[in-house]
Amino acid sequence: MVVVGLNHKTAPIGLLEKLAIGPDDLPKALHQLDTYEHLLEGVVLSTCNRIEVYALVSKFHGGAQDIRNFFAEFCHVAPEEFTDHLYTYHDDGAIRHLFRVAAGIDSMVVGESEILGQVRRAYQVAEEEGLVHRVMGAAFRQAFRVGKRARTETAVGRNPVSISSAAVELSKRAFEDGTLAGKRVVIVGAGKMGGLAADALASSGAQQVTVVNRTEERAQALADRMNVESMPFEQLEQAIAMADILICSTTSPQAVVDRPLLERAMQDRSRQLFIVDIAVPRDVDPTVGEVPGVVLRDIDDLRGVVEAGIGSRVGEISKVEEILSEELQRFVAWERAGEVAPTISALVSKADTVRAAELEVLKRKLATLSPEEMEAVDHLTRRIISKLLHVPIRRAKEVASSKQGYLYLNALRELFELEDEPGP
Repeated sequence: MVVVGLNHKTAPIGLLEKLAIGPDDLPKALHQLDTYEHLLEGVVLSTCNRIEVYALVSKFHGGAQDIRNFFAEFCHVAPEEFTDHLYTYHDDGAIRHLFRVAAGIDSMVVGESEILGQVRRAYQVAEEEGLVHRVMGAAFRQAFRVGKRARTETAVGRNPVSISSAAVELSKRAFEDGTLAGKRVVIVGAGKMGGLAADALASSGAQQVTVVNRTEERAQALADRMNVESMPFEQLEQAIAMADILICSTTSPQAVVDRPLLERAMQDRSRQLFIVDIAVPRDVDPTVGEVPGVVLRDIDDLRGVVEAGIGSRVGEISKVEEILSEELQRFVAWERAGEVAPTISALVSKADTVRAAELEVLKRKLATLSPEEMEAVDHLTRRIISKLLHVPIRRAKEVASSKQGYLYLNALRELFELEDEPGP
């Protein structure tokens, strides 16, 4: 298994948004991923903080290059723009990385609540598109178990925070009184992130909140749940004109707040407008920050808030790592035990194919032998093959669950040029 990707630690928001793959484009992306030579199974995980491809590959280097080509070709981004920001993990490292992501300890917000659901949705779409089989299916199902254990057996998810709640905290800090009292807040986007932002605003004492969304029914549903107002998307300019704080979190592939709109909204006002854009791709044109009276912040600006808010959860990471190690050992043992049977089968099959072919060549020279004698020759050749393969087969079974066993199986396949790949 291999994972290739980039995240908030390795790439700026501008690059993450170029490579982001929205929910509507995910099936198409998976279909394209399936066309690459070395990729056997695959899952694409794209969130506001990361874009990663998890894949079962026939060859490590060829598979990793296929994934890099996929990023460049599907997202229409030149390789030189992102290759220096990529990380690549393989085998046990790839599984551990998946488990860390699902457990929430590789996130910008340690212990965040959203990531496990995002991993689950990425897996479900890949499964629906036929790109998940035995190995990836087992890896992701175990990752879900790791994520659940991390949150129930440790305090890493205690007092859960999110990017949305960090955005609200950053908004509070933008004002001298450090509160949201008397501030008018507009949320653009009524999806998961918008809902979390609304919850965080309610917890922070915000009382004047308006929800704006392209689908008016969703905006109204969130507004009703939070007992706040909603406005049609067509009135976004008017909503911004009366706002003190604007929090944007849609899944639009293009900016929904451009500079001309902001300039019109700011024409007849003198007070500051504080904007936090937590969408990837970004909802707000970056040049909006140049408009007088506008302060624009994005995910890159949330790092300080997030790091300050981690608190006691950092101490829980070592406990989560213990869970990861335990679950990784369990998965590796299962995976390698599953690889030994097809490897041995391929080895025995090839040996018998060679034996039978050589006997066929000798048939004319052995034509004078009786049926009983021919059977004895056939039996003898089978015994020779069996004795030659006895030790390597026994050793393969003995060390199948160890790291040496994994190397041993690979060596067997290389030395005997076995064509069938282990696994599904």
